Amino acid sequence: MDDTARDLDAAAATDAIRLLLDTAAIRRVLAACCQTLDDGHFDEWVKLYTDDCKYAAMGNRAQGRAEMRAMIEPLQTTELRGKHMISEPRINVHGDEANATTDFAFVAGDNKILRTGRYHDVLRREPDGWLLAGREIVFTGDGPTGLDG
Repeated sequence: MDDTARDLDAAAATDAIRLLLDTAAIRRVLAACCQTLDDGHFDEWVKLYTDDCKYAAMGNRAQGRAEMRAMIEPLQTTELRGKHMISEPRINVHGDEANATTDFAFVAGDNKILRTGRYHDVLRREPDGWLLAGREIVFTGDGPTGLDG
């Protein structure tokens, strides 16, 4: 094998490792979004999003962490909290940006499934790691309208 072939093999291996590391980091962010919200840790939850994030849920839209928190926190009181159960996400990484779609079920405290749907996420690599730059929550039976809707 000549030097060029070895260099190409090494580059391909480096790219594959980077992709594996990126998708693992993105999975951790997606899981943390559910767990911090379910536990009522709103300060941690908003830090999983970029400062300029866009958020669309239940016909409402928010931009930025403060607006997003003001929209969601009243809906996640101790009495209303449950568990967000997510499927294996479908992740596409393109350099420092990624898209992910993840199916979910929201289970109430009495173990009844209240909602199902899909998260449509836009992620961005920031200096401290991957963060959500946008999330649209689409309930089963509805179609996505986009973050700028």
